[in-house]
Amino acid sequence: MLNAEPLAVYSLHFDHGDTGNGAIPLWDPITDARLGALPEWIREHRAEPAAYVRGSRPSVRVDLLAHHFVPDTFELSAFGPALEGPGSLRWVGPHPVKLERTAGWTPLPGPVAFNRPLPNRIGQHSLELQWYAEWTDDRGAAHRLFLGGSRHELHTTGAPMEHGLPGAPPAGAYLPILRWSSRWCAGLENRKDICDAILRGLPETRLRYGLPAWTVRHMLLAGGGMCGGWTQLFQQAANCQGVTVEGRTLHLVSTRDSGTGEVRWEGMLAAAPGLNQFEPSRLTRFLGRFHDCVRYPFSPNEPVELLGRHEARYCFLAGPDDGHSLNFLEEGGRLYLYDPSFRTEAVALDMPLPEPDGQPMTLGPGAAFRRSYLHDAMPWLMGTLRANGRLWEVDVMRGEFGITVRTEQVPELGISWTR
Repeated sequence: MLNAEPLAVYSLHFDHGDTGNGAIPLWDPITDARLGALPEWIREHRAEPAAYVRGSRPSVRVDLLAHHFVPDTFELSAFGPALEGPGSLRWVGPHPVKLERTAGWTPLPGPVAFNRPLPNRIGQHSLELQWYAEWTDDRGAAHRLFLGGSRHELHTTGAPMEHGLPGAPPAGAYLPILRWSSRWCAGLENRKDICDAILRGLPETRLRYGLPAWTVRHMLLAGGGMCGGWTQLFQQAANCQGVTVEGRTLHLVSTRDSGTGEVRWEGMLAAAPGLNQFEPSRLTRFLGRFHDCVRYPFSPNEPVELLGRHEARYCFLAGPDDGHSLNFLEEGGRLYLYDPSFRTEAVALDMPLPEPDGQPMTLGPGAAFRRSYLHDAMPWLMGTLRANGRLWEVDVMRGEFGITVRTEQVPELGISWTR
């Protein structure tokens, strides 16, 4: 027991705020408190993870409990197995210690540096340390006193994190996201490989698309979220590993078809259930009688064959107030699209990164973005148009969904981008 020992290591503080330590602040999504506000390891009371930029040499603040028969001066050391390869190492010390008193709780006056850096790669590590005090008495006899063991979960990330991350507290990350990304991206170096690994790993989180949550913390508490939250979560996971991705929101522009002049597109429809869903979320889906058009284009006086059926779909209404959020990565002269809501693989695009200026643009059927992504992700467009002698209106509040047309059949499509 702790009380029976003359001297013991009581607490170890990794994210102690000193510059040059390389520690990355971690936040608890439940309390929204910084884990490093207290020592991450307190003997018999607390054991929280710590995170560092890969290759960093940590330092820790050490608190000791001295009870009785303890020398005023000694050397503190910590031994443990190597994190890479076989063997045991002296991770800390010998560090000279002078106790302020012979009994009581004694914080060391400054941080104690590790003797060597952590692995220079992305990964998750378990470090078990054995702490000792060593001294020589007045008679020249050497003494060694065991001060207890400590076990630590350490993460090495890709690169320093940027301030003001979308969805993250300043200069830090939520602990679950850091844990996930460090494991998924272990050993990876290439920026695209890192983003691909994160996209493949997202199903493991069990977070679901389609729940009414729009921030990273809210998603972690609620068990999922909408596309705006998913893009922020993806951004934070990538940023944990030193990769910056650009977020954009796609908006459908409510314009009339230039061929017939009778069609006004009112929304994009996705039929896929979304990440970790077996069917579209009942909280956000549109469940109604969609009048799918068999063939397009057509004229107002031409009979239109419709396939009316009940089917659950997500709807992204036209205009600046609604849209679908995505992430983009520029790497090796190519642009890659990451849609954590609906896709499990990146989409390579032959186009520049969209400008987030909200300016409308018109895309023909052969446009790279339509051909490589939109025709599959948003396979239907919902429009107000005149056909079969009546006006088919879109009024989602009244459960009227106009006529839906395969996106790939629409001659021209107006879209805009915002950040």
